[in-house]
Amino acid sequence: MDYLWITFVLQNERRGPMRATKRTLIPLRQSASLCRCRPDRTWAVSYPGKVLNGRQEVARRFFRLKSDAEAFCAIKRSEIASLGVLADSLSSELKREALDCSGKLKPFGVSLTAAVDWFIKSQPAGGAKVTIVEAMKALQSRIIVDGYSKRHSQLVGQIVSSFGRGRMDALVSSITERDAQAWLDGYRTKGGQPLSVVAFNTYRRYLSVFFNYCLKRGLVSANPLSRVGTRKVLAKVPRLLSPDDLRVILDASTQCLKPVLAIQALSGLRVAEAARLRWSDVLWTENGSFIRIGADTAKTSRRRLAPVPDSLAGYLRGISRCEGFVYSPGKGSVDALQKATVGFRRSLFGVAWGRNALRASALSYRLALTRDASATAFEMGNSPTILMRDYRELTTASVAKEWFSVLQEVKESQKPLGNVA
Repeated sequence: MDYLWITFVLQNERRGPMRATKRTLIPLRQSASLCRCRPDRTWAVSYPGKVLNGRQEVARRFFRLKSDAEAFCAIKRSEIASLGVLADSLSSELKREALDCSGKLKPFGVSLTAAVDWFIKSQPAGGAKVTIVEAMKALQSRIIVDGYSKRHSQLVGQIVSSFGRGRMDALVSSITERDAQAWLDGYRTKGGQPLSVVAFNTYRRYLSVFFNYCLKRGLVSANPLSRVGTRKVLAKVPRLLSPDDLRVILDASTQCLKPVLAIQALSGLRVAEAARLRWSDVLWTENGSFIRIGADTAKTSRRRLAPVPDSLAGYLRGISRCEGFVYSPGKGSVDALQKATVGFRRSLFGVAWGRNALRASALSYRLALTRDASATAFEMGNSPTILMRDYRELTTASVAKEWFSVLQEVKESQKPLGNVA
C-alpha cells in the first residue's frame, strides 16, 4: 500500500476534520442527477487498491446510505493504521533497501512484489542444491542404465564439462539463459576458431539434454537452453565423390581398411556402423546379399538390411571370414576406424575427400538408380526429409552405374584374409 497515502491519512486524522477528497477516506456524495438515476450510488468512497506496475491504484466503492459508507471508511482506516504501525517497526536499513530495489525496478515497470515472486518461482523444487558436476555424473550413469551407448555418455560429459569449466561446483539452478548463450557464442576450438553452425547446434542440443534431465528431477525450474535458438544451416551442396575418386581411394587403401571403405561407399554405412560390423552380419541369400545393421549398431537404434551391390558382394565373398570384425584392427572401436580413415584421407593427394563423403555419395548414386526417396532412405537408415536435405546431390543413372561397378575394375592386389578370428 502507498506509504504516502498512509502518512497523509494518519496526519490529517490527528489534525481534526478534513475536507472530503479521494485520499481522506471520507464518503463523497454524488451529483443529484446520478443519485436520482442510481440511488445505490449515492455515496462514494475512494481507498487504496492494488499495486500495478509499481504504482498504487485508486479503488472506489459506492453505497446507498451514508452510514454504510462511514462504516466502510472506519474499517479501511483501521487497516491503514495497522499497516502504519508495521511500517514504523521496520528498520531504516530495510526501508532504504526496499526503496533502492523499487527504484531499480521502476524502468522495467515491475513491482518489488513481482520481482520477489519471480525469484521464488525460479528456485529449484524442494530447495534441491546440486552442482553441475554432480548432475553430470548422475546423467552419465542414467544414460548407461537406459541402454544408450557409452560414446553418447562420453559426449554428454565432454560438452557439459567444457560448459562448466571453472564453475563445476556451481549450482545447476544458478545457470541462466544468458550464461548458456554467452558460452555458446564465445566458445573457441583448439585452433581458436568459433563453433561452426552445425557444431553450435550440436553443443546446444547436448546441453539441452543435460538441463532437461535436471528439469525432470526438479533441480532447475526451467531449461535455460529453451530460449537459446539454433543457428540456421545454410544449404550446402554435399561433397559428391566421382567414380574416378573412388578408384583412387580403393587402389591406395590398405588391406585392412579397404573392406570398410568399400562398404561405406557402396552400401552407405555410417562410420560407426562400419566400425561395429562383423563378418557374421554380411548375409548371403537367394534374393541377393545384404548387410544386417542391428539396433545396437545403428545410430537410430532401428534394425535394417542394407543392400550389397553385386560388385561389392563378389569382393566380400573373396575375403570374408567366419567371425570377427570387418575392420579387425579396431575391434569395434569407432574412434579407431575414424582415426585410421582421417589419417588415410590426409595422406591421399588429388582427391577432395570431405567428411562423410563416402556415405553421401552412396546415397546420392543409389537414389539416382531407384528414383525412390522413401525406399532409399529406408535402406540407408534415414528419413526421406534428411536424405533430400543433407545427402542428395544431382547426378545421373549412368554415372551411378559406373560408381557401383568401380570395385570390379579395381585390381585385386590382396590375398583372401582367410578364416581367422
